[in-house]
Amino acid sequence: MAGYFRNFPKTSYKFANSSFEVSKVISNITLKTVILDKLSQDDPYVYYKYSIEDGERAEDVANFYYDDPFYVWLVYFANDIVDPYTQWPMTYENFSKYFRKKYTSNAGSGTDPIAWGQNTLITDNIIHYKNEDTLDIISKDTYTRAQTFDSDFVAGDWTAVRYFDYELDLNEQKRNIILVNDRYKTTAYENLRRLINA
Repeated sequence: MAGYFRNFPKTSYKFANSSFEVSKVISNITLKTVILDKLSQDDPYVYYKYSIEDGERAEDVANFYYDDPFYVWLVYFANDIVDPYTQWPMTYENFSKYFRKKYTSNAGSGTDPIAWGQNTLITDNIIHYKNEDTLDIISKDTYTRAQTFDSDFVAGDWTAVRYFDYELDLNEQKRNIILVNDRYKTTAYENLRRLINA
């Protein structure tokens, strides 16, 4: 169902300040909630959890679960995915390319950004510290000051989170999605059809 957003009802969007005014007519994609809200709320099995494998595309998930890649839109809707390029998990190969591109300047010339991002012998690749027991997060500055000024602070309770692990974890979190139960796919499609034709 490529390009289904362009079939949505249009809405006028205006933005203005003291210098200029912008007015655009755009597809009202916020109406997607209407499609899912009309599914049975009494059934605890309307949604179920799914974990995306490395390299698995939304079309693959739709084909696997709904027996039709057409229902890729339902995979996106259920997970509030508007931009699959940034909201769908990258393969490890693409993640590596992304990380290298984003952190080349941080690593410095001649240093592989991935090696820099994982190096435990340096501190300039630390984004923050995390307490695994409480799940609290503190900045590098707070960690350094606490060691000096807080006698109750136990440095061993905190783990350095480096840029590589941080970015990889963000990507991995995208693997956990939900799917609308197969028995509701026709209902969801009818809701979408009525919305588009309204």
